Amino acid sequence: MGKTTLDEIGRDVRISKATIYHYFKSKDELFNETLMWEVSQYLSDIKAIFKNEEFPVGARMLEHFSFKEGIDQKYILLYKLLIQSLMAESLDETQTVLKKLFYDEEEIIRLVLSSVYSGRIESMNNSLPGFIVTFSWGMLLGNNLNKIARPEKILSTRELIFKSIESILS
Repeated sequence: MGKTTLDEIGRDVRISKATIYHYFKSKDELFNETLMWEVSQYLSDIKAIFKNEEFPVGARMLEHFSFKEGIDQKYILLYKLLIQSLMAESLDETQTVLKKLFYDEEEIIRLVLSSVYSGRIESMNNSLPGFIVTFSWGMLLGNNLNKIARPEKILSTRELIFKSIESILS
């Protein structure tokens, strides 16, 4: 984004720079609003996965992990934001977006787990939903690193995670 100008953005979306300034005060505001839009789209997709009651919660959880494996293709800005956050020059605004994303995704997981496993989840550590969220993001990054380090050996982490969660909750 650093080298991209509003003239280039306007040309790509076929509107003038003045029109962009009508809606956004700066290129940074446009970028942050775009990130927030992408986060909301991602969260909507996650909610749709968990609202699908045709499948048991375990299958929905597996679908959640499976969906996340392709986020670097479907939600490119979000993925790049995650990568950027691991670097020292990460901006406060991007950290805020990620915190909101993690919090909102954790709340979705918490609702699902508490509705399905109400008797068991109360006796467990309240940090399980946060662990699932951060672990699933770590899985995404780990799988992408594995593609570089060991392209001949593709990991089947979805099934491993699913079995781990099932054993924790049973």
